[in-house]
Amino acid sequence: MHFTHSDPVALYLTGNIEILLLLAMAFVLYGLAAYFIVKRAQPEQVPTIRRWMWIGAIVAGLIFVLTPGMASKDLFVYADYGNLVGAHGANPYFTTPRQVAFDDLLTHIDGWSEASSAYGPVWVYLAGSLSLIFGDHPLPYFYIYRFLGLACHLLNTFLIGRILRTTGRSERTVTIGMFLYALNPLMLFEGPLGAHNDVFMSTLLLYGFDLCITANKRGFTQVKNYWPALVVLTLGVLVKFTSIPVIFFFLLVLAAKTLGTPHTPVREMPWFAAIKNVVIAGALFAGIALLAYLPFWIGHGLGEIVRSFGTPPSSSGAQNSLMRVAMNWLQLRPTMKSNSLVGFAAHALANRGFWSKVDILVMGVTILVGAWYAWRSPSMRTLVIGSLATMTIILLVTPWFYSWYVVWLVALAPLTLAFPQGRLTRALLVFCLVFSASSLLTYMNLVFFRFGGYQLGIRYFLMMLFPVLAGVLVYLYGRLKKDKEPALNAASVDMVTENASVAAK
Repeated sequence: MHFTHSDPVALYLTGNIEILLLLAMAFVLYGLAAYFIVKRAQPEQVPTIRRWMWIGAIVAGLIFVLTPGMASKDLFVYADYGNLVGAHGANPYFTTPRQVAFDDLLTHIDGWSEASSAYGPVWVYLAGSLSLIFGDHPLPYFYIYRFLGLACHLLNTFLIGRILRTTGRSERTVTIGMFLYALNPLMLFEGPLGAHNDVFMSTLLLYGFDLCITANKRGFTQVKNYWPALVVLTLGVLVKFTSIPVIFFFLLVLAAKTLGTPHTPVREMPWFAAIKNVVIAGALFAGIALLAYLPFWIGHGLGEIVRSFGTPPSSSGAQNSLMRVAMNWLQLRPTMKSNSLVGFAAHALANRGFWSKVDILVMGVTILVGAWYAWRSPSMRTLVIGSLATMTIILLVTPWFYSWYVVWLVALAPLTLAFPQGRLTRALLVFCLVFSASSLLTYMNLVFFRFGGYQLGIRYFLMMLFPVLAGVLVYLYGRLKKDKEPALNAASVDMVTENASVAAK
């Protein structure tokens, strides 16, 4: 039984419902398993649970790698830009595959063949290198990028475990953190199956945070200790620029640690040393970015370079966002003018310039709040949670959104277990995990419900409603139960229990 009388459409819509129901079931099982690990698992069961977690992640990952179906053609976009650089020696920031490689098969199946690259140079270099090895046939890339996604997924799981263990968490908490990432259905769906470069970017961010924690133990304010972490984090930014908040918070924490806030009197603070450290770190970031872009910028004027950042569709268009909802609403009402309150709001929300101002405002406010938190507590907790919170807020206001962007949040969310958790931190963790489920609603097609032009609005508000509601409820519950430990904050309890067991032996 199908939902329409047109066979191709019926098959598509039926398949759409089936995959969403299967993913919903996967998230239910994921939630029940997480509950079992937190509430029911005995200490002696933890190693077995972690062993089966690894087996599950590898087996599920391989199944997704070998699945013939695709939810997104991004891996062919990566391959086409790589072919543009590797095979044709063209500049992906100032030319398009359609202009240079019109006859190549990759260009014909690339949905972005008429757009310049929106990705950073680190990813362009990687894609170009793969092109030199595997040529321009699409089939090898179908598996290469998927295997890369699986490899990064497994490496991310390992890095999360290492970070939690390095910060002194118990084996139970280490297992919880690894599980929340490794078997999250979104991560498997968008990593080994979707092969999105967001997973690769997350690998660099996690490794960068791992190096930050190591540097913090040796003396975070010394260049010789923090430069490896900054280099790796910079490489992550040069995959996708959306991770730039990590660099801002790195500089804020570095400055505050150098000043000795909040315990050192203001007049006694080493302001010169703090400014020097920030300038050196900022220059290192800028220098790496410039060196990475320089081969592509040679021969182009400053105006061309600035304009190149605005040419990709993601810099000027809208997808799965409030801006897109407003655009669709106005399309249904072509006579709507901006002289009324509703019309003015709709036209403003449908304007990319308005959202660019919102993005700048949000970034400015979050950096100011981050500076205040860094001043009060210049710690790795501020660096990690501040970066995660800022990237979360960016996704809430971005005009261009796809479900795989939530990969950034799910990769960093388990790191909150490495630090003492307040109400906001617990709410942020829950928000990210629920968002990983609700974001998949971007794949939902409501045509068979005959909602007409309103289906995007329904999808968008459902997608945002559940994580926001879950985060608010967790925060309010924390206020009502101040004296109780949160279920996910098992680290300190486990550590005491394990230490007591060791002492007894």
